[in-house]
Amino acid sequence: MADQVAISGSRIERPGHGGLPAPVRIATAVTLLANSADTFLLFLLLWLAQPQGWSSVQTAVVVLVLRLPTLAVGALMGRAVDKWGARPVVLFDVSARAALLLLLASSVRSSSVPFSAVLVLGGLCGALSPATYAAIRWLVPRLVPAGQLTRANATVALGDQMPLLIGTALVGPSFTMLGVGGSVLLAAGMLVCAVSLALLLPQVPPDASPEAVGGEINEGRRGRTNWPPRVVAVIALSTAYYLAYGPFETASPEFVRAQLSAGEGTYSLLWGLFGIGALASLPIAPLLAKHRPGVVNALGAMAWGLVMLPLAFTDNIVTSAALFLIGGLAWGPYTTVETTALQRWINPARHGLVFGLQRSLLATATPVGAALGALALDFSSAAGILAVSAATCAAAGVIALVSRDLRKAR
Repeated sequence: MADQVAISGSRIERPGHGGLPAPVRIATAVTLLANSADTFLLFLLLWLAQPQGWSSVQTAVVVLVLRLPTLAVGALMGRAVDKWGARPVVLFDVSARAALLLLLASSVRSSSVPFSAVLVLGGLCGALSPATYAAIRWLVPRLVPAGQLTRANATVALGDQMPLLIGTALVGPSFTMLGVGGSVLLAAGMLVCAVSLALLLPQVPPDASPEAVGGEINEGRRGRTNWPPRVVAVIALSTAYYLAYGPFETASPEFVRAQLSAGEGTYSLLWGLFGIGALASLPIAPLLAKHRPGVVNALGAMAWGLVMLPLAFTDNIVTSAALFLIGGLAWGPYTTVETTALQRWINPARHGLVFGLQRSLLATATPVGAALGALALDFSSAAGILAVSAATCAAAGVIALVSRDLRKAR
């Protein structure tokens, strides 16, 4: 086929026309399914927390256990990608997580999921989750030429943004029609589909030359282990941004119930619109990634916070829906811009390591913020928590602009 990627030794032959190679689309689908299962499970458990009688502390513990293990093993998973390549690591990740969710579904009794099973099995799923993210980010610059890198990253980012639409929109209907056990089985089914697609990924040798970034690396090729200040700054910005965003995940169910006087349908609607907005703004991500990515993402964090801040002062569903939609528009390009920058700023031999570590930091920051939001519900209204969260996101963007190296980096 015209868009087939042929691999010979460490050389990757790419399509001569302007289309992206088929493996990029397969990688996007794998990312989409894996992230949709992860997002769906998290929002399902958050919605179930109150009906199951979980306290605020228990809810906070669940969120932390689902995410904190990634901090311990993210770098390890990234090193595995650098050593063995993307395909075997992706297959291991999605296969193991599918098995764990099948076990979790089998533990459900009388529409109740055992707290202990969530902690053990959910925690193991969380520990594995950085593997596919790091592997796909390692793979992409080894599949496309330099001129297609940002476009390929934007395509793969669909797998990050669409789960906000798919995973959250499915919570209400799935809970109503399938119940708790059936809903967990649905998440496991997504991962089983991801396994079948991951088998189609090419086996790219670990020493394959990533031509897409080969001429633009700004980090030392002479064995230096330190990262440029701009790399540290952009990852620090994302960590602070995701930490400040975290309370939105745990406070939004109570916001919907208490301030909007609505149910799971509205809850799914709001986050579904957020996902739609994120998807709608992805096409401009390649353009934004071509200039000053640090400035773009700092302004993006600031814009997101300012857009979401008015939620604290409204009890109108239509207004809230509009704000979630606009917030998604501001959120959408962020990941693509950061991914492209890191691929170009970091030595290709350590792509897996940096993306494994980055993913573990971000996957930890959000649940820590979410746990703090859950605990704060005992002392504050959901609207107040959302206001503090949004304002802190905006402040993170402003503070990031203090870094001269981040502002100047192209």
